[in-house]
Amino acid sequence: MSEPILQAIDLTKTFTVGSGIFGRAKIENVAVNRVNFEIEKGETLGLVGESGCGKSTLALSILGLYKATSGRILFNGKDITNADERLLKPIRRQMQMIFQDPLASLDPRLTVEQIISEPLEIHGIGTRTERTNLAAEMLERVGLSSENLYLLPYIVTHRPRLFLEFLFRK
Repeated sequence: MSEPILQAIDLTKTFTVGSGIFGRAKIENVAVNRVNFEIEKGETLGLVGESGCGKSTLALSILGLYKATSGRILFNGKDITNADERLLKPIRRQMQMIFQDPLASLDPRLTVEQIISEPLEIHGIGTRTERTNLAAEMLERVGLSSENLYLLPYIVTHRPRLFLEFLFRK
């Protein structure tokens, strides 16, 4: 059995929502409470829940954009729970958070190709031509024509077969 790509072990994230003025106790809001999961190579994890239940907070904690209050995050067996930005940057190249509302998440002024290629460019992956080819390949993988590359997201997000996936690179 192979080692999981990603593990969350008793992951908790709390936020202080009150202050300790005049002896008042600090009020802690528990956004994520002792979450545990493992993702094996080739698997995808979808988080489903009502608004405000902690889905985004969990994902942001895994990416290191929020520091976990307690618990551990392992990526390819390495503990990244308290990793600094220098260590997290190459790891973030291998993960992607995909928001549940594409109309709120996708910039309607950018083409599908620009939206898909932007994180690749930020992380210095490939040339412009290679990023465009990779974007076309990703569209084909999820059942959309690569002809959609130069459309605006409104047109594409209203097609019935738009699926996004987590891609883990070795």
